[in-house]
Amino acid sequence: MGDAVIEQLDVGITTLEQRLLQLYKQAVDERHMDVAEQLLCALEQLAKSDLAGKDAVEEAYLWICCGRHPLDA
Repeated sequence: MGDAVIEQLDVGITTLEQRLLQLYKQAVDERHMDVAEQLLCALEQLAKSDLAGKDAVEEAYLWICCGRHPLDA
């Protein structure tokens, strides 16, 4: 991972769920579906014990199934 990507991750992102979700979205956008799958697994693992993780998993599924335009709640 390049330094520029690492710097982008540090700006305004405070939780592990948010960082994983950002990387997941990037992997999907760049069509690295094998990487995206692993990141989604990590998000799902976090969701087992954390409400924020559950929200991140929901957003990840919306990102891929709804054309990367999550629905407004």
